[in-house]
Amino acid sequence: MARLAAVEPAHLNKPIPHIEGWTVSSVVGHTGWVARYATLAIAATPDAPPSRANVPEPPPGDEVIGWFDEGQRQLLSAIEAADPDHICPTFTGPQPVSWWRRRLAHEASIHRWDAYAATGSPDPIDPAQARDGIDEIFDVFVKVRMQFDVLKGAGETLHFHATDIDDGEWLATLGAESIEWSHDHAKADVAARGPVSDLLLLLWGRLPPSRLELFGDSSLLDRWQHAAAF
Repeated sequence: MARLAAVEPAHLNKPIPHIEGWTVSSVVGHTGWVARYATLAIAATPDAPPSRANVPEPPPGDEVIGWFDEGQRQLLSAIEAADPDHICPTFTGPQPVSWWRRRLAHEASIHRWDAYAATGSPDPIDPAQARDGIDEIFDVFVKVRMQFDVLKGAGETLHFHATDIDDGEWLATLGAESIEWSHDHAKADVAARGPVSDLLLLLWGRLPPSRLELFGDSSLLDRWQHAAAF
């Protein structure tokens, strides 16, 4: 699987087709910045979180690739040295270091896909990682990033069915201020079927609903992508 550190310098200025205003350089720089922030957070305590101002901004030009790689190596060293149960700051409140390990694995896989989408057809995300990535969306991101005033949930149901793995089903019920979810198989107002990587990318707004096999009211998936904007 291609890595962000292997991005060709000639591709840095190519636009990301599904993220307005971003280029490959933006993705590499952002991911390197997040790695550095997380490195500081892993060593911190919840009552003394790192300041975003203490994290340097990405350098211009080709230097961003080496800068990204350096940040990743620093992060891996910090994770390996830390007690996975150490409670540290995160953007969801105090969590163990293992929370960051999970989050950053998904951060890297999604943004790797972003960068290579700018230059062709990127490899799909590993099925096991994609499955956990969907769980993480429901566990974490809908609680902190979903625009419920845009989603306007009133009990509508969404079912996602992965066709390439076992135990790859998700049922979500949209509420006014929350989303209930499970791994149940049930009839829903809309169902999307396809490879688990495509389902994850759909939920992240990277692929349009039309890339999946759809049943029912597909406008609910458009509403999700508009309100999620992860």
